[in-house]
Amino acid sequence: MNIYLLRHGQTCWNQQRRLQGLREIPLNSVGVRQSHRLIEWYRKTAVTRIVSSPLVRARRTAEILREYSGASLLVDDRLREIDHGPWTGLRLPVIEHRFPHEFATWSFFPEKLRLANSESLGAVYRRCACFLMDVLHGSGNEDVLVVSHGVVNALLLCAALGACSRRIREFSLPNATVSALRTKRRKIVAVERELDAITE
Repeated sequence: MNIYLLRHGQTCWNQQRRLQGLREIPLNSVGVRQSHRLIEWYRKTAVTRIVSSPLVRARRTAEILREYSGASLLVDDRLREIDHGPWTGLRLPVIEHRFPHEFATWSFFPEKLRLANSESLGAVYRRCACFLMDVLHGSGNEDVLVVSHGVVNALLLCAALGACSRRIREFSLPNATVSALRTKRRKIVAVERELDAITE
């Protein structure tokens, strides 16, 4: 079984480098084109099941791909993006200016960051690891496409490699990028970059 991890297409907030978190920001015109251009890659796979974050930017990316196949589409809340709390909607330079101590923690020890009304990296890592185990040990050996977000996909890669959440930045990938988890006997045996970012 192959498990493909796809980061959703671009949104206006991605373009502006604003943190989206749980905010429902739709794909922009670039993101829609990226999603359609992913079809060429998608047709070459043996994916029979797509699992998506419930957030509209991921779900729309998944729906565009599903329209060209007979794959089933499931929504799993564990794939939602991290809740950035008070940082939602802000660009990184603004965050650094308004929250200098917290920004330094995020930069060097992201797993230790605690913001009011937000979700910790550890909590997201746990739900990502749980999701990954369910996919690995679920019924069937069909290839699966997982459509999610920047932080979530990075943590899914951390979990796949047995890496701690502190290493999240090593696995940061642009919009419309695909990673592949190769499995054998329900264990991950390789992690590969399957498709570089789709650009205009």
